[in-house]
Amino acid sequence: MFIRYGGDEFLLVLVGIPSHFFQAKLDQVREKVYHASVPGYAHIQLSMSIGGAMQTLAEPMEAVVCRADRLMYQAKRHKNKVIVEGSEEEQSLAHGAASSREHQKILIVDDSQLNRELLAAILSDDYQIMEAEDGQEGLKILYENQKQIALILLDINMPKLDGFGVLKAMNANHIIEDIPVIMISSDDSEVVIRESYELGASDYVNRPFDARIVYRRVANTIKLYEKQRRLVQLVSRQIRKQEHNTSMLVGVLSQIVEFRNGESGSHVRNIRRITELLLNHLTTITDKYKLTPEEKEYIPLASALHDIGKIAVDEKILNKPGRLTKEEFEIMKTHSMMGAEMLQKLENFEKEPLLQTAYEIARWHHERWDGSGYPDGLKEDKIPISAQLVSMADVYDALTSERCYKQVFSHETAIAMIKNGECGAFNPLLIHCLTQLEEELKGKSRK
Repeated sequence: MFIRYGGDEFLLVLVGIPSHFFQAKLDQVREKVYHASVPGYAHIQLSMSIGGAMQTLAEPMEAVVCRADRLMYQAKRHKNKVIVEGSEEEQSLAHGAASSREHQKILIVDDSQLNRELLAAILSDDYQIMEAEDGQEGLKILYENQKQIALILLDINMPKLDGFGVLKAMNANHIIEDIPVIMISSDDSEVVIRESYELGASDYVNRPFDARIVYRRVANTIKLYEKQRRLVQLVSRQIRKQEHNTSMLVGVLSQIVEFRNGESGSHVRNIRRITELLLNHLTTITDKYKLTPEEKEYIPLASALHDIGKIAVDEKILNKPGRLTKEEFEIMKTHSMMGAEMLQKLENFEKEPLLQTAYEIARWHHERWDGSGYPDGLKEDKIPISAQLVSMADVYDALTSERCYKQVFSHETAIAMIKNGECGAFNPLLIHCLTQLEEELKGKSRK
C-alpha cells in the first residue's frame, strides 16, 4: 500500500496491508488529528488528507506513486478525506474531479499550429483547450475568459505581439498574479529565460520536450495556484474577522464613553464617517501627508476613541446644561491627556500602530492650527494629521447635533462658523475638503 499524506506531503510504503483494513484505520487516525488541538494555538484546526493506492507484483513503483499522488490531491480538494483506490468514495470523487477539470481551461498561445496541436493532444483529456496563433489574439481570448483560464502556455517568438509583450500586458493588468504562465520555447539562452521569469512566468520548458514532463508541470502549477488561492482566501477571512472584532471592541468602548457623556451613539458613527470622508478627499487632492494604506484604515477606526479620557471626568461636568465655569472647563480639558495616557499604558502599545494612532487623536484632537488649542499648544502640521482630521469631524458633528448645552445648527451655519474661526483655527486644506463635501455632509445631517 502506497500512501501520500497532504499538507507537508510525504510518502509511506506499507507492505501486506489489505485496503479495507487500512481505510478503516486511517479514518480513525484522521478523526483523531481533526479533533486534536495545538497548545497555545486553540484557533487552529488540524486536518489530514490522504490518498492510497495498491501495487500489483508486476507494477513499477513510479506508477503506483503517481496514482497515490492523484488520490491525495482528490482528498485535499475536499479536505480531511481518506481516499483509497477502488473505494466508492474514490469513484465518486474521481467523477466529480473530472467534471471539475472540464471547467478548467488552458490557453495555448503559439504561432505554430503543429506545436499547438501537440500540446493540445497532451492536455485535452483533462482540460479544455483554447488556442491563439499570436500574442494579440491570445490577450483578446484572455480578457474574454479571464475567470475560466487556469493556465497559459506561451511561446516567445510570434508575429504581432511576442510572448514578452503578452507577459508585460498581464503585468500591467495584474493578471499575472492570478493566472500562471509556462513559457514553451526552443530558445534556451540564459538572457531569454531570465527575462521570462522576471516578467512573471511560473516555469520555462525547452523544445523539444517530454510529453509527460509538460503534463506534470502543467498539473503541478495549476495545483500550486489553487493552493495559493485557498491560502489567500483563508488569510483574507482571518483578517476580515480580526478587523471586525477590533472594530466591534472599539465600538463598544466608545459607546460606553458616549453613554456616560449623555450623548447618542450616533456621535461615534458620525465622527468615523466624517473623518473617513475628509481623509479620502484630502488624499485625492494632495500627497503632502504620505499616508500608508494601513494609516488610512487606522485613522477612521481610532477616531472612535477620541474622547476615551472622558471616562475620568465627573458626570456633572460632562452633562452640565449651559456654559461651564472656568474651573469646570479646566477639568474638562484634562480628558485629552487622560485618554492618551490610558492608551499608552496598554500592554501592546509599542507594537500596535492602531493604538499609537488612537493616542495621537486622543491627545491632540483639541489642538488648533494657530497654536491656541490644548493640551500642548501645537501649531500647524506639528499636529498629527490624524488628530487634525478628527478635530474637524468632531467640531462639525458637534455643531450639527443636539447637545445638552446647545441646539442644532444647520449645515450652512456650521460651515460658516468653522470658516470664520468661531470654533478655532483649522488647516486650510481641511476647510477646503469640508466645503467640497457639502452633499455627503448634508446627507449625514439629514440622517
